[in-house]
Amino acid sequence: MARDIAAKLKSPDARQTKSDVLIANYIERNLAELPFETAKSIAQNVGVSQMTVGRYLRRLGYGGLDELKREMRQSAHRTGWQVKGNFERLRRDAREGKLIAALIQQQIDDLGHIYEITMSPQWNQAIDLLIGAEEVFIAAYQNVRGVAQYFASQLSYARPRVEFVDGLNGTYVEVLDGSVENRCLFLFDVRRFANKARPLAEEARAAGVKVILLTDDACVWAQDVSDVALVMPGARGPLWDGAAITVSLMDLMISHVIVELGDKVNQRVDRLTRLQDVFGDFES
Repeated sequence: MARDIAAKLKSPDARQTKSDVLIANYIERNLAELPFETAKSIAQNVGVSQMTVGRYLRRLGYGGLDELKREMRQSAHRTGWQVKGNFERLRRDAREGKLIAALIQQQIDDLGHIYEITMSPQWNQAIDLLIGAEEVFIAAYQNVRGVAQYFASQLSYARPRVEFVDGLNGTYVEVLDGSVENRCLFLFDVRRFANKARPLAEEARAAGVKVILLTDDACVWAQDVSDVALVMPGARGPLWDGAAITVSLMDLMISHVIVELGDKVNQRVDRLTRLQDVFGDFES
């Protein structure tokens, strides 16, 4: 039954507007927590009006959220995510290993989605851009900034002219000055979205810079501002979303780049290793 609801939420009829996409993605990510939701709470979390949520549910064939909940109750689908907000239950499940097992299962399920991304045309387009660009710039914000810096550091071992840009100069001129043709911006942003992310992507494309956007399924403007959009599963469940899936995707991307570049990577690593020895940053 839960699968039927999820399939309905993925249908084109359920995703006609940006509000539809936001509501559908939110409900799909939080199906297990739906018994604890109200139309008002969904509207607040998504950023639309309560009336919009009601109209959306009626278009899906439900008289309201209660009718959708009744359909959910008829399902045998149960997960550990139904303990949202019950910290006593969370603590008990954590001590008994149930919570960790549920988190691991969620990561396993999400890795299945990551595999689907790696098999998509967008994935190969992103790899081609990361290999073929004269310069690659990496940008990210807030709590995902560190993950993007890791990606920039790893990519710089595989190819030259990779730079993480923090925007502290207030202009992103290193990306946008047009001094070098064939540039690529790898922009990573997830909910909550940074104010600078979309303007940076728009300005980059206007300047002729190819944009790869790595984001999650809460983003409704990904296709509007990027040349290649890679959309990951968003946060689910009562706990904070972690970086494991994101790092996995980035590691797979680095591996693919290395394979495509072949012996050029070995030559670059040899050069970098010699320089590390010269400057003494590592033990011999």
